[in-house]
Amino acid sequence: METNKLRRLISFLVLLAIIILIGALFYRVMASFLLPLFLSTVLVVIFSPVHKRILRRFKGKSRLAATATTTIVALVVLLPIIIAATYATVEGSRLVRNITPGYLAESLEDFRRVFKLQIPNEEAMLNSQRLIEQLVDETALKEDTADVAKLVNDLVEFRTKIVIDATQQESSAPFSVYGQSLDKLSRHSGEMTVEEILNEGVKVREAFAAFRTTHLGGTLKEALVDTVNPTPNELAEFSNNLLNSNFRRQLLQAGANTVGYFLSLIAGIVIMLIGVYFFLVDGRSMVQSILKLSPLKTDYEKMLIDEFVSISRAVVLATILSALAQGILAGVGFWIAGMQSLLLLTFASTLLAMVPFIGAAAVWFPAAIWLILFADKAGYGVFLIVWGLGPVSIVDNVVKPLVLQNKSKLHPMFALLSVVGGVQALGPIGILTGPMVVVFLQTLLNILHRELSTIDNDDLGELLDGAPADPAFSE
Repeated sequence: METNKLRRLISFLVLLAIIILIGALFYRVMASFLLPLFLSTVLVVIFSPVHKRILRRFKGKSRLAATATTTIVALVVLLPIIIAATYATVEGSRLVRNITPGYLAESLEDFRRVFKLQIPNEEAMLNSQRLIEQLVDETALKEDTADVAKLVNDLVEFRTKIVIDATQQESSAPFSVYGQSLDKLSRHSGEMTVEEILNEGVKVREAFAAFRTTHLGGTLKEALVDTVNPTPNELAEFSNNLLNSNFRRQLLQAGANTVGYFLSLIAGIVIMLIGVYFFLVDGRSMVQSILKLSPLKTDYEKMLIDEFVSISRAVVLATILSALAQGILAGVGFWIAGMQSLLLLTFASTLLAMVPFIGAAAVWFPAAIWLILFADKAGYGVFLIVWGLGPVSIVDNVVKPLVLQNKSKLHPMFALLSVVGGVQALGPIGILTGPMVVVFLQTLLNILHRELSTIDNDDLGELLDGAPADPAFSE
């Protein structure tokens, strides 16, 4: 008898080990499909009322009804993705076509005007700098003083065109030093040797550099001014180099990565739609087969399934309503700011509001920057940023908790934290799984409380002591 028990125990342990091993291999095989299949389950729950109506229309023909419902799901899921991809492709190609020297120059001019980064006395300053470099370079390389007098005379002429504001005391002293160095070179260049002219030319360059730095507002602002005031040659070179071989290689690599991402996305969507079809056809029998293996009571299993259905619908409804609210508020902001393509911007804001970590800010923030830098509407741009950080962002933290609270009986604080924490822990899918974890824990605790409340003192004593309770104790 003991031998049979030992054999049964060994058989059970071996069976358990084999199940764990095969289960681990099964997870490795199915890991990449778990997310699409989970989304399939959620979509089946969401579209089950639609499927029931279609099933009645098809007079109980489950496969035809499942095909029709899956087609509707595909349109609902794929249509926004197709629209967003098309919009991104059109705007991206338009941006690449607009990268020309003229477009860059116009954009930089708007930027300089808004932030007051123009070069004072620009023509005289640029010509003076060019002539000084020419003076030093020609003297050093050619060792010829024939053109020195003409260059110096041109420098003196441009110096007279540089107007110094009387209030800019910090610029007047370096400008005086520059003028003295230039006057010395102008008066005595004919008597100087090549080496002496070169030394004086270097002094003139240093004096002009010191004057230019103070005149433009210091070293930091000078660097910023130089950055946003490129010469026409620099602009043309930048535009030409923008699509050089290295950039094209990076662009192709980014394009390949994007194509790979979309291919994996399409593959996931195909698997999800296949899962939707088969879950609609055989979902009930699949659930019953799984429940037969569950050690829980039937009413507890029903409670968990009901909570899964309820929270799935609540999360999807909360996400859609929150996105619509953000899109509408963003559209109001675009209308006040006088943006063009109002409907397109509003649609993009609504669509991206469903994406965690991105949201409607991916639309209204670039629009605000464009208004500030390029549209000469800094006030409207600042308003759009404040509007986006205020009502548009806050409404998400109001709508979702309220809907989740009403549909799943979650406390507003737990409703909000479950979404935020789920996204942080699991990524975008955390929008669904975060609230589900909280609701399932709440349900399991209720089940535990119900079980404990049905256990009388005698049963509790048996569970804790492993032996029947003493009758005298119960009396």
